[in-house]
Amino acid sequence: MSHDGRDLFAPKLGLTLPLCGLHFIFFFLQVADPGKTLAIFAFEPWKVLAAPWTAITYQFLHSGPLSLFFGAMALYILGSALETEWGTKEFTVFWLVATLGGSLSAFVVGTPLHTDPFVVPVSMLFAYAYLFPDMQFFMFFVIPVKVKWLAFLGAAFLAFDFFADLRMRGLAPAAVRLMGASAGFLYFWARERGRSHARRVARQAVQAVKTASSVRVDDTLEKRNRELFPKVERLREATRAGGELGPESKEFASDLAKLVVPGVNICKPIDFKGDKDRICLKCEGFAECSLRYVAGKPGEIVIKNRE
Repeated sequence: MSHDGRDLFAPKLGLTLPLCGLHFIFFFLQVADPGKTLAIFAFEPWKVLAAPWTAITYQFLHSGPLSLFFGAMALYILGSALETEWGTKEFTVFWLVATLGGSLSAFVVGTPLHTDPFVVPVSMLFAYAYLFPDMQFFMFFVIPVKVKWLAFLGAAFLAFDFFADLRMRGLAPAAVRLMGASAGFLYFWARERGRSHARRVARQAVQAVKTASSVRVDDTLEKRNRELFPKVERLREATRAGGELGPESKEFASDLAKLVVPGVNICKPIDFKGDKDRICLKCEGFAECSLRYVAGKPGEIVIKNRE
């Protein structure tokens, strides 16, 4: 699958692949010595000052093979796409915000984290659905589902888990997953809104500069063409009188020819109004039309009353 010509799931050695590898390494450590692994890497609020790394390492702990499989798969699929879209630096910040959002929530409510509460995958799912709502995934490798519907499904499960934990374990454990999953997405949402606003302001500024420049060009053209036209009338009279043109008329005719802008679309001769119409005065083709007028096209300038 691609977005703007890029392969969103292309393997790359950024942050996503090393993170996936850490999930497997920690799982093997748990299998080898569960007690020691949890003692060193699980997050416990009362030990966070003595073991600050646990605010991040809890993210790599799993309750079993299924938890590892779905956690690593979600990280690889969603993380690869987001890292490709944002770049490794910004994806790292997002991952840290989501991870620390989970541990900070657990610290505030005073509950330990001995397994991954899936706060990062849920945050990534919401961010991914925001960026690519119509991207399709195949559930069970068969059923095509747009990722925006998966995000709604994820939100429903998040709400279900919240109320289930609230009933069985109490408010504190129930709030951790909800608050942690919200942290990463809220950071992403604020980032996107800020960038969108910045881009909009930049576009408005560029448009304002272009408009101001266009107005200046129009005013300059109008002033120049308005000053030219009396001389055009005199050259036309001299041409119609017959005979050889004087040095001044020849020089002006030569100067007028130099003002012709190649490639400008000009109107039919009959539409030329000289200095009686501001549209003509602001047109880059004024010099070319003036030369046609000197040559007798149109024979006379006709000003029609506008109803």
